[in-house]
Amino acid sequence: MKRVLLAVLLLLLLAGGYFFRDLFFQAGGETRSARPAPAQSVVADVAVQSPAPILVGAIGTVQPIATVMIKSRMDGEIASVNFEEGQEVNEGDVLFTLDDRAVRAQLEQAQANLERDKAQLERNRVEVKRQTELAGRGVAPAQKLEDVETSVAVSDATVRASQATLDNARVNLNYTTIRAPISGRTGSVALKRGNIVKAVDTAPTVAPLVTITQVKPIYVALTVPERYLSDLRTAMAAGPVAVSATVPNQAPITGTLTFIDNQVDTTTGTIALKAKFANDDERLWPGQFVNVVLTLGVDPNAVVVPSIAIQVGPNGPYVFVIRQDSTVELRLVKPDRNVGDKTVIAAGLSAGERVVVDGQLRLGNGTRVNVQGPQASPAKPQATPVAERTP
Repeated sequence: MKRVLLAVLLLLLLAGGYFFRDLFFQAGGETRSARPAPAQSVVADVAVQSPAPILVGAIGTVQPIATVMIKSRMDGEIASVNFEEGQEVNEGDVLFTLDDRAVRAQLEQAQANLERDKAQLERNRVEVKRQTELAGRGVAPAQKLEDVETSVAVSDATVRASQATLDNARVNLNYTTIRAPISGRTGSVALKRGNIVKAVDTAPTVAPLVTITQVKPIYVALTVPERYLSDLRTAMAAGPVAVSATVPNQAPITGTLTFIDNQVDTTTGTIALKAKFANDDERLWPGQFVNVVLTLGVDPNAVVVPSIAIQVGPNGPYVFVIRQDSTVELRLVKPDRNVGDKTVIAAGLSAGERVVVDGQLRLGNGTRVNVQGPQASPAKPQATPVAERTP
């Protein structure tokens, strides 16, 4: 009996030990959870208010102002090609010469016919003068005078026809020399010396002799969303709208907006534009794609933060704002436009507030932070270029 009581007592003592052990660990756990979490190290910057250009960005295509396909206006054999493929030519330069022997013969024949007809006209005029004198003395009949006057009229018409034939022969002779109608750069030559060309062959399979493309000045064509139409028209009414085009790995090239299309494309909801560039250094090449930025004005009171401060979550873009008690607040913001490493904030942030720019992955709403490194100061705002507005 005593052994049974001792066993029961031992079991009760063991159960009580386990019970008090759980209470002890629970109390210890509560004590540990009550300790404040360590501050997270972050890098911060300050939202500043500064003038910021209002820019619209797009992808543009370089287009020549003029492109001319050179074709022959008469049949003939190419006697010489007076330029190299890809050469820059000026307006009036001789490009091709055709064999002109047959045309020169036609010209000489037309000139001889004209001289013959002029001689005949002069003879008929002399005869009219003689018949007029005879008719005045009553010696010659009036019918004879009428006949010679008619001959003069016929001879005069023949002279004019011969003169037209001569002029046409001279024009044809001029066509044997093919000149550049514009200044520009030549493409590949389709036909070389010795080939036969036909007058203005419009068959789709027949390539032009050469194509000349004007590269100085040059256009850049682009499209922007129609929501910018009002701003574009206002900016053009105020003065020239500056446009910069950037070729990869090169400095931006400056031009001017010259054309806004007269209607919006209802399919895409965009408006077509053209900007003109001097292109003296020929950095812009027809058919090339370039990044284009139009400057529509300047926002004098823009709130600007480093772009790396902006994160994107399920509810949209946000930043971590550092409060006075060194904790962070997750705040939704509305980015307006950005370029480089800066972003203009349209709503959600005020100038002077500190934002986290590095270390956001370790943060949550209310996390205590320890700011490391120097902080930006908003003492002297600087103009910050910005790019296309986000929708």
